[in-house]
Amino acid sequence: MGILGNLRSWLVGPATSDLGGQIDAAVTARELGLSDYLGIPAVARGRQLIVSLVAELEPIAIRDGYQLAEQPAVLRRPAPEITRQEWLGQLAGSLFDHGNAVLWNPATSRNATGYPDLAIVLPYGDVTVRWADDSRLSRRVSWAGRELVPGRDCQLISIGRQAGELEGVSPLRSIEPALARIVAAELYAGDWFANGAVPSVTLKYDDELNDAQALAAKNKWIASHADHSPAVLPKGWDLKETTVDPGASQLLETRKYGSLEVARGLGIFPAELLLAELGGSSLTYQNVADALMTFCRVTLQPVYLAAIEEGLSDLLPGTQAVRFNVSELERLGTAARWASYATGLGAGFITPAQIDRWEGWDRSAPLPIPPPMAPTPAPPAAPTIPSSNGSGWAPLG
Repeated sequence: MGILGNLRSWLVGPATSDLGGQIDAAVTARELGLSDYLGIPAVARGRQLIVSLVAELEPIAIRDGYQLAEQPAVLRRPAPEITRQEWLGQLAGSLFDHGNAVLWNPATSRNATGYPDLAIVLPYGDVTVRWADDSRLSRRVSWAGRELVPGRDCQLISIGRQAGELEGVSPLRSIEPALARIVAAELYAGDWFANGAVPSVTLKYDDELNDAQALAAKNKWIASHADHSPAVLPKGWDLKETTVDPGASQLLETRKYGSLEVARGLGIFPAELLLAELGGSSLTYQNVADALMTFCRVTLQPVYLAAIEEGLSDLLPGTQAVRFNVSELERLGTAARWASYATGLGAGFITPAQIDRWEGWDRSAPLPIPPPMAPTPAPPAAPTIPSSNGSGWAPLG
């Protein structure tokens, strides 16, 4: 049975265990695939984290270490009808799910220099990649009835691709045995109370009952107490409530360990970025920026960003290259930002004008000073009427 055949031994040990039988029944009747793995909460969170962070960054064209004043159109708006953020999310998602991504450069999208202005992410499930010849050195891509030549009509971007292999490898495929075990635990925990054959109460009689009598007693109990009314038991009968350990029945420790396995396999470090209570961590972070930059250095940059940067650089002239601006991940809070400004001003490598631009301040504009408040008007005098005795005027009322 391959991967699934090892589930019982990993989770419960002996093959005679009821837990092992439950797991076998839950998973051996189906073939696990991408949708099953993405249904694991820790995997779904890991994918969301990686894809959203890549989509948040800005690809920048540079030459001789300096950013180009005018960025190429293929980096500003690489695909029609969608934003660059959505396009980067599609690209990172394809790499995460399949280990590969294909960027199609339509022939009609070439600019005056012959380089493409568009790079459309193709749905990799609809793409066929094959070797061009027996040398196994070059590849061809088929999609929607088109034959695409990499480097001319499209770019192939892969992660985890070994020499002589046709395609890259998704991180999910690299940890597939662990994911199969986690899926089994999730299925078993989810089905425990529905299919675990654990009754809510047990009726005990101190004498012998045949099958017909036991069934009659059960049916009478169900009919009489469906509304949860109090029970009055005759002599010889006893009632026992069945107790179930929620932690054991739902495999909480096993599922927590599964989240840690996902974090290791996907390179999520620190593992707390999965938004799960993993326990035992001695890591402390002053702010989210520290955690995100650590994750960027150990996983995002070497696994995803470097591959995307090289693929996008192939869309530009040879003197240019693409690098991601990761400053968004380093966005500081107000106190930390001002402390950095003070350090920079003291060392002389930033100026007040630069700080004004970064903060959106305009010191030349007059301050919005509100006008002085008008004095409160005196209350009107009370009206008067002639007195009845002709002695003068008296206040009204």
